[in-house]
Amino acid sequence: MLSPLHSLALPFFRGRFTGVGQRLTMPRPDDAPMAHAPGIDPDRILVFGNGAAVGWGVRSHDLALPGHLARQVSSLTGRGVDVDLVADPTVTIATAERAVPTPRVVSYDAIVVVIGLSDALRMTSVRQYRKFLGALLDRFMDARRDGAEILLVGIHRPSALNVFSLRRDNAIDERAGQFNAVAQEVCAARPRVRYLESPDHDAVMTGKGGRSQLAPDIFRTLAASVATELAPLLDIQAAQGRESCPLRVRQQSDGERLAAIRALGILDSPHEKRFDDIVERARILLGTAGAAFSVVDENRIWNKAVAGAAVVETPLRGAMCAETIKGCGPFIVPDVWSDDRFVTHPSVRFYAGYPVETPDGIRIGALCVTDPNPRAADSVDLVLLRELALAVQRELSLGAVPVSA
Repeated sequence: MLSPLHSLALPFFRGRFTGVGQRLTMPRPDDAPMAHAPGIDPDRILVFGNGAAVGWGVRSHDLALPGHLARQVSSLTGRGVDVDLVADPTVTIATAERAVPTPRVVSYDAIVVVIGLSDALRMTSVRQYRKFLGALLDRFMDARRDGAEILLVGIHRPSALNVFSLRRDNAIDERAGQFNAVAQEVCAARPRVRYLESPDHDAVMTGKGGRSQLAPDIFRTLAASVATELAPLLDIQAAQGRESCPLRVRQQSDGERLAAIRALGILDSPHEKRFDDIVERARILLGTAGAAFSVVDENRIWNKAVAGAAVVETPLRGAMCAETIKGCGPFIVPDVWSDDRFVTHPSVRFYAGYPVETPDGIRIGALCVTDPNPRAADSVDLVLLRELALAVQRELSLGAVPVSA
């Protein structure tokens, strides 16, 4: 319990640190909020919250927590890893539940929650913190698929971040410790929800003009702790046949897909070098006669980019790409002519595709390679195919690029 002096200081703390995320001038990532490590059977992880999740001090999420986490989990499991990030420096424990991307939660194998620093700085009451933290975790529990893990990371000691100019073991450190004690109790009362103590060290650096910034090392250190906790749990999920769970593939309607395509504004748009280059690399590196980035429209398959032997547009009925977007992994047809599901084409007997998603996780099409001769299913490097599909996704996340006159 805080002393009377601390209670009198509450207005000062709350006034000083309210909206702290908006006032900090240090850099933070401005690229797509995601990271990945190569592999065809990726573990899917959502990082949610504020504080270290925001990525203060670096310009790319690949150098922040998502990138380090993807690489370190992959190094322990030997599988690919996809990390998505939902982070907002202005979110508080009272508003966090509303920020949960509920429809997407079911597609993740693990959820990592980093929350509470802003509330410690504002001296939110312990009672409120317990109430809203419980509601936040319950929201994730209701939305997650069976077997998915939730890991709540404890609050890093605020005084270790000297951007706040706090002496060690001050009232804010004390409040953060109280929140961490509450977090342990709240997690212990919920199945498959775990609490992880945050590594405690001085994680600061001095930038230009003597300004203190979060050191990049904090992301590496925190990612190592999270990866060590998560990797064995993800291994168990994988061993139990995780891909057989249909909920892991985000369910989507045709309406969602078509709305996402319209929002991107790429349908029937001119060729763009950025997509043409990726498709040409796919054709060359995977050793096929043709390649395409294909969009699955309402009644047709329309190719945004084509390399080699491929047609611009085909009917939707009996199209391989329409089948590819039903799943989240590679789809291969060794001999299209021998498969009654598909309409045959003179220049296509072999097909290998990987779904392409929008930044919101809607599968709108595929990066595919084709050949006029039948081939074995293992004749294509599926890790490389996925990397090329992710390259297309990264370009989509940048939005439309103006065409030079």
